[in-house]
Amino acid sequence: MLALCAALLAIAAAPASAKWYGSLMRGQPNANYGCESAIILAPLGGVQLAPTNQTSCTYRHGGYLFSNRPTFIAPSTGRITAIKVRSGPHPAKLRLTILTGSSRVDTTTGRDLPGTYTCCTARFVGKTFRPKANATTKKKVDVKVFDVRDKRIRFRIHSSDGVALSAVGPGTLPLQIRNDVGNIVTGSPAAIGYWPSTRKGDPRVDGYSMVGIDLMFQWNFVRRR
Repeated sequence: MLALCAALLAIAAAPASAKWYGSLMRGQPNANYGCESAIILAPLGGVQLAPTNQTSCTYRHGGYLFSNRPTFIAPSTGRITAIKVRSGPHPAKLRLTILTGSSRVDTTTGRDLPGTYTCCTARFVGKTFRPKANATTKKKVDVKVFDVRDKRIRFRIHSSDGVALSAVGPGTLPLQIRNDVGNIVTGSPAAIGYWPSTRKGDPRVDGYSMVGIDLMFQWNFVRRR
């Protein structure tokens, strides 16, 4: 599962104009739980809702299976200028969170070396806000994100920022749980969660991936000119 989600992070360069990335925002969030619970693969098959014993968490979009739509990683160095969150009836407080990860790249091919991507350390954590209930909340922000490649050596380091959300306290998460949750289906979304939430400068590689969960979150990106 982790290898599959890492493969989803290989994305094409974006156009120079501002554009919304992230979830396709189709349908409504239906998660009736917050950071205190998580859907996991059950020991005997299928999925189950399990306690996390945490009051905060961080979620990032893992992409849509077999699609190259950018949902998490910034396409290049630029700025996040706005975000959108679609919430249910009792939304938890949220924070925009910028995560940064890295991989090794073969300069002869320009491709990331398989199995070398690691994620993530929080580089920026925004102020807490509570999204509107049963609505899509749009919020202006101004956060720089980076895509950096070291070209001095053959097996260089490719470091890239990603855009995520952290939640804190009681309330439901902006997640849509699909009927095919836990199954590999073309076009199905994936989400990666961290418990507790990722703090600034906190290196984390303990994200839990689950297909069939859509993080209802978009971000507006402007490429650096």
